[in-house]
Amino acid sequence: MVAVLAAMVAVAAIPQYLGGNLPWQSPPGVAHLETIRNLKDTGLSLDGWSEDLQQKIAIGGDQWSVQQLTDTTGSASDQMILFLKPQGQSKDQPEVEWIDLQGAQKWQTSHHRRLHQGTLHIDTFRASTSSQTFAVAQWYALPQGGHPAPNHWFWRDQSYQWTRSERLPWVAVAVMLPMPPLGDIDPVYPNLERLSLLIQTTLVEDVFSSESK
Repeated sequence: MVAVLAAMVAVAAIPQYLGGNLPWQSPPGVAHLETIRNLKDTGLSLDGWSEDLQQKIAIGGDQWSVQQLTDTTGSASDQMILFLKPQGQSKDQPEVEWIDLQGAQKWQTSHHRRLHQGTLHIDTFRASTSSQTFAVAQWYALPQGGHPAPNHWFWRDQSYQWTRSERLPWVAVAVMLPMPPLGDIDPVYPNLERLSLLIQTTLVEDVFSSESK
């Protein structure tokens, strides 16, 4: 994989070097960054879900959108809470979003498990406080798929810059489904997977649409 990436970099870089257009002379931007950044103010509209609440909150010195949503189809959990931390500037990269979120929510976590559907990989776990318990899924949404590990974004970003002369856009996503106090998370996995895929698909179609082509 490293050799393939190196070859891609070399092939893409040669014309830029010959033309005197060195990539570090003008750092690449992120296409439609304003649309991505606006998520913290607007949240995300999801088919089959009505919005009860949306607000912008500060977590770890950054701005997040938090939404409380209610299912209108009867096919999933009654409610969910959706956290979105969109990329703010082209130089921003995924780093400590999950640590910040866990600290802000004062979660005690257990039952950690990674699930995947095609190119979408999510980290899931049970999160509890003194008064509530949630099933949680989290990942960094990208134009093609998503993954919870920051280094996954890093290597894809390197390829993205050399092949498209743009930074790879991203949005940190955390989904919370209420569940019985210290209950069994296993029955909640299907809903977590289905809702994560819905959110990822919506981000690709409505926010990353130009980048994903």
